[in-house]
Amino acid sequence: MAIYLIDYENTKNLTGINNLSSNDSVIIFYSQNANTLSFETHKEIISSKARIEYKSVDVGGQNALDFQLSSYLGYIVKQNENAKCKINIVSKDKGYNFVAEFWKNENSTDIKIINDLTGELQNIYTDDTISNVLKQSKIQLSDDEIKEIVAMVKKYKTTQTINGNLNKLFKDSTKAGSILKLVKPFIKK
Repeated sequence: MAIYLIDYENTKNLTGINNLSSNDSVIIFYSQNANTLSFETHKEIISSKARIEYKSVDVGGQNALDFQLSSYLGYIVKQNENAKCKINIVSKDKGYNFVAEFWKNENSTDIKIINDLTGELQNIYTDDTISNVLKQSKIQLSDDEIKEIVAMVKKYKTTQTINGNLNKLFKDSTKAGSILKLVKPFIKK
């Protein structure tokens, strides 16, 4: 069983919907900014065995659909607490990675962010994303230090290795630990 929450405003992509099973659920979030389908997409939807639900959301501010989808995700997580189901968000919006990480830390729910219903995983983080998180933190870091931290996150695969390198770079375990907490969601698993 899998549940797919689709940010149709962002992706306008339902590729693969006709390959889902009757055990799967698809919830399509759309707004006045994205409320049309091609005949080809309509044919794919009606040939799908999955349960399809539509959520028309109000817009009026930046990321309005994202907030509503994220709120509904919390409801879905709670409803399926004891069920063995996979939860997926279909979007190219990298902001959903933070929501997925929150739920993973909160109750070990593994939420995947995918580009389409064929299951292609999103290329989650860019160097700019990591840099922005570091720049917005309260930790004083130079541009060169930020570049070095980004390089570490890209190069090393474990928190232990990155932590060791942060301690070597800063010679301050408290600062290294604080930085590690910031970059931990970006470490490849």
